[in-house]
Amino acid sequence: MMLGEKKKRLQLEQVKVLEKSFELGNKLDPERKIQLAKALGMQPRQIAIWFQNRRARWKTRQLERDYDSLKKQFDSLKSDNDSLLAHNKKLLAEVYNIYAFI
Repeated sequence: MMLGEKKKRLQLEQVKVLEKSFELGNKLDPERKIQLAKALGMQPRQIAIWFQNRRARWKTRQLERDYDSLKKQFDSLKSDNDSLLAHNKKLLAEVYNIYAFI
């Protein structure tokens, strides 16, 4: 892109084709890159950069999903742990009461 040129956005159809291709495989071999470039009227470099950016977005979303899943598991385990600690405390109090009567 030359200095002063505006970045041209992809057309909706181009994005749809790229997304479908990404679903088939997020790695791009040279032959598929050239086929997509010809079919979409784009430069092979544009295709490669689109895939690179799309992989980065996918990875970020995957990390967010993993975090959410782990957070739910943690919250559940923490709740279970808190319940067990409270139950343990109650049982200890009962044991002390029994010893007090002996």
